Amino acid sequence: MLDTLRTHSKHWIIKILFVLLILSFGVWGIGDVVRLRAASQPAITVGNAEIGARQVYEEFRQQAQKLVNMSKGKITMDQLRQMGVLDSAIDKMVSTTLLEQEAKRLKLTVSDQTLLDMIYQEPAFKNADGKFDKNLYQMALSRAGLNEPMFLAEERSGLLRNGILDAVEGGLVIPNAAVEVMFRHAYEQRVAEIVTFPPEKMTDPGKPDDAVLKTFYESHKAEFMAPELRSGLAIVLRPEDYSGDLKPSEEDIAKAYEARQSEFVKPDQRSVAIATFADEAKAKDVADAVRAGKDFAAEAKAAGSEAIDMGAVEPKTIPVPELAKPVFALTAPGIVGPTQSALGWHVARVGNFQAGKSKSLAEVHDLIVRDLVKNEALTRLFPASTELEDTLGSGASLEEAASSKNLKLIKITNVDMDGNGPDGKPAGTPVPASVIAALFQASKGITGSVEKLDDDAGYYVVRADQVSAPAVPALDQIKERVTAAWILEERQHAARKLAEAAVERLNKGEALTTVAGSYKADTTAPFRRVVAPNSGVPATLPAAVFQLKPGQAAVVDDPSGAAIAARLKQVVPADPKAQAMAFQNAREQYIKSIESDLMVGYRQALTQDQGVKINRSLIDAQFEK
Repeated sequence: MLDTLRTHSKHWIIKILFVLLILSFGVWGIGDVVRLRAASQPAITVGNAEIGARQVYEEFRQQAQKLVNMSKGKITMDQLRQMGVLDSAIDKMVSTTLLEQEAKRLKLTVSDQTLLDMIYQEPAFKNADGKFDKNLYQMALSRAGLNEPMFLAEERSGLLRNGILDAVEGGLVIPNAAVEVMFRHAYEQRVAEIVTFPPEKMTDPGKPDDAVLKTFYESHKAEFMAPELRSGLAIVLRPEDYSGDLKPSEEDIAKAYEARQSEFVKPDQRSVAIATFADEAKAKDVADAVRAGKDFAAEAKAAGSEAIDMGAVEPKTIPVPELAKPVFALTAPGIVGPTQSALGWHVARVGNFQAGKSKSLAEVHDLIVRDLVKNEALTRLFPASTELEDTLGSGASLEEAASSKNLKLIKITNVDMDGNGPDGKPAGTPVPASVIAALFQASKGITGSVEKLDDDAGYYVVRADQVSAPAVPALDQIKERVTAAWILEERQHAARKLAEAAVERLNKGEALTTVAGSYKADTTAPFRRVVAPNSGVPATLPAAVFQLKPGQAAVVDDPSGAAIAARLKQVVPADPKAQAMAFQNAREQYIKSIESDLMVGYRQALTQDQGVKINRSLIDAQFEK
């Protein structure tokens, strides 16, 4: 929970949220699943603890909503269920409850004082003076939607769970000999000689006749499957639709400019380092020494203080207000002080000067006008969205609501989830991606609720009228695509025949360039069993080459469609001593994998001891429309 509070405002954590959700407790597989028939039963039972279906739904909803927002609406709740987010939510709740039950069995406790000490030391709850600030503490809880008893209970439970996990993993020792065997296998490298035969360089096979094309089409139907398509209607309310008559007065523009001075007027800045002393004599000695050419940090340290770099500061942000005037009175870098404040005597070293920048009203006039218009339009937009919602709530259809409110009704015709038409090209539907996503979440014929677009871009409501299930188009509809696929396959077959002939010659010991002829020949850099995407080594090459002995060759099918004739030229053994850093990294990864195995075993033991029952039908019922 504290980790959640610490990272609450860090937008970058959202970029890796999906991976964390899927992998969180990933090694703790769900235990015995027992489907209960009675709806009155709990959805999950762990030992003596019971979890309701609604709790499971809420855990899933919280995780899934973040992912929907992160994807800008391109991922639906149903898709996330299919991708395993619901399973992850169930798994997390089971894992947490197993540990909590085990803590009770072991009679483990966390004292109130331990909990309070941890909270008092939490940086997120400290003010600028480094002291615990109850207001910050309460504000953080409020932002997280928690009251103090809820927070303390969750933290206490978290400490107990982590304590058990630490005890299971603690003290693990892996012999170097075991790591070395793994390291030599994983870090062995190979060098290969390769000749690449691209399909595009093969002779054009011409166009197939109708019989050949039909046979090809029948045997490759799955490759031509068209995605689900939907058609429907939408109403989108945007700020620009309500801003046509808005013309801010010059007086309002001037007031807005004054209110945004901090945005348009940047004061001078100075790079400042400050040292503080208990008495004036020491401060003066340090100031004189630095003026004479001595190092500021060294002199401050020798005098029992520390030179603290404040970075670039403005007059109002300098930590010692008494220094503001003398620091900004300097016309060049230098030393200021000694200067007295309530904290003692200060000496400041002033470094880089950054001149302030100011934008006149004339320079930002158009920007302010746009912002004023947008803000006023947004003010008008909210009641308009409420009126639309009330109209629809009274039973009006989407068409009736659009007509009565003089709103534009947007037709969406045969689009897939990415907004593409049946031909796979952008359909040009004038609605945001989130509206298309909502169309694919909607039940057929049911008008959705009025929803807000991202970034205050407006509101929308959508209805799905037609749903076309994924299907294979008739041959005459995609004849060009099928013909192109047949031609490509024929070229790939021709390329593979050339590669097979080249392999025979390479196995006989012929020189690489002789075998290659007019095709590209190359000798790879050393590569391991798994190669990085941008390594320049074809992804399928290692698996084939690591099966060969020096001098042997084999055909490798490249993901690009090319055929490769590859011959193993050299084996480069791994050396734990020469690759000490890599060996240490491998050791750490090996330990983590062993710890993961321990967790799997421990989870299985807890599941067997306590018993885990999951009524999936009760959980799935929460998602029925």
